[in-house]
Amino acid sequence: MSESRAFGAIYTSVAISYLGVGLVAPLIALVLDERGANSFVVGLVGTTMFAAFTLASFPAGAATDRYGPRPVLTAGLVLYGTSVLLFAFIEHTLLFFAVRVVEGVGGAAISVATETMISRLSAPNERARRMSYYALSVGIGWAAGPLAGTLLFKVNHKLPFVGCFALSLLAGVLVRIWVPRTPSNRHRIQGLLRGLSVGMIIPIAAGALYGYLMSSLVTLFPLYLKTMHVGETAMGTIITAVIIGTIGSQVPIGRAADRFGRVRVLLICSILLTAVFLIMPLHTDWRSFVITGALAGALAGSLYPIGISIIGGLVSRDRLGAGTSLFSLAFGVGSLVGPGASGLAMNKLAPASLFYLPCLLTGLFCVVIISLQKRSTAETS
Repeated sequence: MSESRAFGAIYTSVAISYLGVGLVAPLIALVLDERGANSFVVGLVGTTMFAAFTLASFPAGAATDRYGPRPVLTAGLVLYGTSVLLFAFIEHTLLFFAVRVVEGVGGAAISVATETMISRLSAPNERARRMSYYALSVGIGWAAGPLAGTLLFKVNHKLPFVGCFALSLLAGVLVRIWVPRTPSNRHRIQGLLRGLSVGMIIPIAAGALYGYLMSSLVTLFPLYLKTMHVGETAMGTIITAVIIGTIGSQVPIGRAADRFGRVRVLLICSILLTAVFLIMPLHTDWRSFVITGALAGALAGSLYPIGISIIGGLVSRDRLGAGTSLFSLAFGVGSLVGPGASGLAMNKLAPASLFYLPCLLTGLFCVVIISLQKRSTAETS
């Protein structure tokens, strides 16, 4: 099995599976609305999935280290696809909560196993670049899904869910055929936690910050634009610019991280992101958001692949699953906290808090990186 074919299979399976995610993610709310659910229930159903993803991350990492990433990834794809298929047929709202729990567990298995597999197969000097290809595959699949899902939904309401199930199974088959089995490991959780270094604070914080930014901005940015009386067409243009910035930046930033240092590039991106968030509330013309939105997407998008690649250099190969699961756990916590915290700040303080709060958090993240780097230098001098 050639290395290029193995990575090609991983990236292809990821793109296919996230194409399926994009197919159905915007439609679940519509299906719930057809079942008579109000907006509060729709929000709770969405939160259920994120909560299940967060809680399942660490067990998924332990299973990945014990049995190897390939079987966990395959099981996650099947579990996720099956749960999405059920959305097309269940009628009772309460069942949506149960199915979204299963979906969250499957999603956690997919994320942790895939990221662990890439870390294990990557050479140290190419880990950030490999992770950037992974992030690019996720972005392309996710971006292409909503339009295709909407078109299929118009043909038949069950078709996108069936399509997602089929794509998930196809991705699982590709993984079983082309991705090599990596060694498993048996270890105690206590020993694993003792082996994690202080340096893990940086990637874990990056995961939490990325989850916070993604969930809060995706949820509330359209609402902020609405307060500025931005039309739907202009709003779509801005969101498209954010997506393009996120996707287009992945590979260049990943290459730069491998060449100039992952922590250094992460710090530079975070400083620039802080400045972008500081500028965004000053806009009075929606066209300015096209530029800063693309920059925010590009710079925030660096947090995920670089954070994961840093973990690969800090954690031994037999503990990569648990290390990666901590990143996913942090991402999940950030995703849960983001919309509520930003929404509360917008209501109690000002709509511009949507940007000032992330500005504060990214600035604090920069301070954490600098402080830990100084501590590392002092300890080795």
